[in-house]
Amino acid sequence: MEQLTLLPVEQLQPSSVNVRLHVSEEAVRKLAEDIAARGLLHPLIVRPEGGAYGVVCGRMRLEAIRLLQRERPEVFSRLFGRGVPCQVRELDDREALELSLAENIRQNTLTPEEVGRGLARLYELGLPEEEIARRVLVEVDTIRRAVRLYSRLSAVMSLTAESKPGRPPLREQRRRISRSGLSSVARAVEQLQTQGEGGIKPDEVVRKVAEWGKGKLSTGELRLLAERLKRDASLLRDEERLKNLIEEISREGYVERVVLLKRSLIGKLEELAKREGLSFDEELNRVVEKALAAL
Repeated sequence: MEQLTLLPVEQLQPSSVNVRLHVSEEAVRKLAEDIAARGLLHPLIVRPEGGAYGVVCGRMRLEAIRLLQRERPEVFSRLFGRGVPCQVRELDDREALELSLAENIRQNTLTPEEVGRGLARLYELGLPEEEIARRVLVEVDTIRRAVRLYSRLSAVMSLTAESKPGRPPLREQRRRISRSGLSSVARAVEQLQTQGEGGIKPDEVVRKVAEWGKGKLSTGELRLLAERLKRDASLLRDEERLKNLIEEISREGYVERVVLLKRSLIGKLEELAKREGLSFDEELNRVVEKALAAL
């Protein structure tokens, strides 16, 4: 077992090669509660970097520890008053990137964009895809899909923003669209192309959705758009219909809410959705509208 070193939290920062781009505030809070109750179960893996220590594995743990320091200082002092348990390793960029990517892929906590970005950087560092597959433990086809997806999103990166629930804020309406939601559209388009749908240009479709949907569609609405595109691939070959569909979804005014549903109801709704050829969200809206109209 590697020796642990206690490091002050002020000396810790996300590594320049850490593959995680997005940190969910909700997930950080849940992790902070778990650490407060059970302690830090796994040390951070760090390397000397820029006069401090870059966190190669454990970005979420670092943010949770910082949250405890700000909001629950007594818990932070009890658990980390002497420092944060870390494994200090001498890693070059490629080794650190491999380690960060492998751990997060294993935990299935990265967005497709983050996976694609990390894999693309390994390419840039001179690692062939077969070697990446062996070291990161993913299939070569998975690597190729992830890198293609990242390339498509990179082409419209200036139009995107980190995903947040609900509709885009007014100040952002003219210039930003959810990266996570756009990833759903990109994956749907690629899936259709793989299934043999001809005449589809994925890069062009992603660019158009980014331009026409910015400031109009939330993350959830983009996922809904992706589901509708999978049901009717002809929309991808007709610019006017695609643009009209984006406007239609925007006019509907969907708002994302976290609700509690009985497991039995979820099962029934899933069955209905499958029978009707709808997504779960579409079926839930249909059932609620029908029930309210009958009141």
